[in-house]
Amino acid sequence: SYVNVYTDKEYPNIYHLYYPTPIKGASAWMHLIVGSERALLIDTGFGIGNLKELVRCLTDKPLDVVNTHYHGDHSSGNNWFDRVYIHEYDVPYLKVSMEQGNFARTMFGNSDIKEEDLAPKHEIEILPIKDGHVFTLGKNHEVEVIHMPGHAPGGCILLDHATGLLFSGDAVLFTPTLIIDRFNNDWNPELMTVTAFRDALVSASPRLQNIRKLYTGHSVQGIGPGYLSDMLACCNAVIEHPERHELYDYVDDPGQRQIMCVGKAMIVYTDNRIR
Repeated sequence: SYVNVYTDKEYPNIYHLYYPTPIKGASAWMHLIVGSERALLIDTGFGIGNLKELVRCLTDKPLDVVNTHYHGDHSSGNNWFDRVYIHEYDVPYLKVSMEQGNFARTMFGNSDIKEEDLAPKHEIEILPIKDGHVFTLGKNHEVEVIHMPGHAPGGCILLDHATGLLFSGDAVLFTPTLIIDRFNNDWNPELMTVTAFRDALVSASPRLQNIRKLYTGHSVQGIGPGYLSDMLACCNAVIEHPERHELYDYVDDPGQRQIMCVGKAMIVYTDNRIR
């Protein structure tokens, strides 16, 4: 199998699905929440291996699929399904990304991927959602969508009110959150800035008071809620003193060399994505 499955240590109805990759820092996480009536799959990863079949091995509940944002390492498996939810601001980006395809082969190369292991291209329904959208998975079990731009204009984090777990996609990562000009900004460019990210964190703060842990799209899982305060402080540091950055050399990409670190939070940014 291309995907490793881990059952949450506290909540046996939550699964963390891991796509390891040969590329440094690129391995991605998806998350499956199984309620008493419905299940919710958060992100679809690289699209290699039959993700729909894997999910069906874990639950037979009716399934909703949501992308935290449009990037191919979180949405390339969409074609295993018939419909997917995504924030309205990321819809045009997702359509372009799905038309282009080939993200998995770009990330993994051609050598070990069989054609039958790639999600088949077909017309899927893209359902736009907004901040405050709620997925109801059963009685007293709601997962709330919170718009969190910056990394992507329609970036979202999802709060499981039943557990206090926050699924933060790439908006809030333990590895750096990237707000860089390598990502095109053809639509809603004002939402692909550190300032937009900071404003969204401030706006969402009252809804994030009872978070227990963060589960992200990459790297470390189960981060403590204090990380959100560090991230807000990190945003403010970038906005107020962008010149105080450090060199970012974790990956060999000359387009993303600036990193700001505050507490445990990190943002990699380019100067044209601050405001």
